[in-house]
Amino acid sequence: MKKMVIALAFIFSHSFAEPTAQSNELAKTIPIADVHMHTYQQNPRSPKWWREMMDANGISWGGGVGDYREDVQTELGDRYIPTLGQPEFFKVFFKDGESGLVDPENENFKNFYVVSDKLFAEGKIKGFGEFHTDNHSSGHPRIRRTIRTDNPAMRKFYAIANNYGGFIQLHAEYDSKFEKDILSLSGDFPNTTTVLSHCLSTNDVDDLARLLIKRNNIVCELSSLGAVHVNRLNIPRSPHAYDSGGLYGHWRAFIESHPDQVMLGSDPCCGLDTAYSEIINELRTSVLPYLSTPTMEKVANKNAIRVFKLKEN
Repeated sequence: MKKMVIALAFIFSHSFAEPTAQSNELAKTIPIADVHMHTYQQNPRSPKWWREMMDANGISWGGGVGDYREDVQTELGDRYIPTLGQPEFFKVFFKDGESGLVDPENENFKNFYVVSDKLFAEGKIKGFGEFHTDNHSSGHPRIRRTIRTDNPAMRKFYAIANNYGGFIQLHAEYDSKFEKDILSLSGDFPNTTTVLSHCLSTNDVDDLARLLIKRNNIVCELSSLGAVHVNRLNIPRSPHAYDSGGLYGHWRAFIESHPDQVMLGSDPCCGLDTAYSEIINELRTSVLPYLSTPTMEKVANKNAIRVFKLKEN
């Protein structure tokens, strides 16, 4: 597998080393589905603010992660990708720790299962997330934890999503245990799509490729892998996938090899909503132009339209 990815990286680094005038122009205007657009309930931006930011940046659809907000849903209508669960997941973690996150009998989870099933049935939500199962080196120290992704509580979430053809967006980090867990869950719940936040916050595309090759109901999104997040949040590492010089060759090869399983996200967490336009501009200048036109169209919006059953404008 590694030799294949290296070979593809060589091919694509030469075939798409620099954007063309045509790809640059298309990247500026192509409609984007932002599948990692937090609209927090705490100190919230107004629904109108989110609509105006989306309009200003060519974002046709947004959401895919919590917090779920009915006011945003009312404002955006079919442009919203309504997702439930991040605040509820954090509530369990802060009250009961890692042991609470794996316990389906946790009182907060028991109520949440009932509420979420009802919202799915009413068509008000499309999925769960962002659930952090392993963020030991990719999250704020206050929220870090490591639990097995395949656990009894998570299986309940997968079962509910599976009943409605929904999705679960997971923030996790790769290791052999995670690979075993996610392949087990995606195999046992074939109608549930797993969205890997930040493409597992890794710079090793071989790990990702192993998962995506084995399961077509596993996809990933590219948020937080560039220079804007690193610089704005003072993260002590280099960007994983793209910077002002463009999309890294091995990532370009990975995306072109899995064009149906990669999407875009902004992740305006941690006060970065003020940098929303900067984040989207980075995706339009440092990611999209480096892709072939068919792949660019899929990554920008077509994959999200399929996965989240979005209505086209």
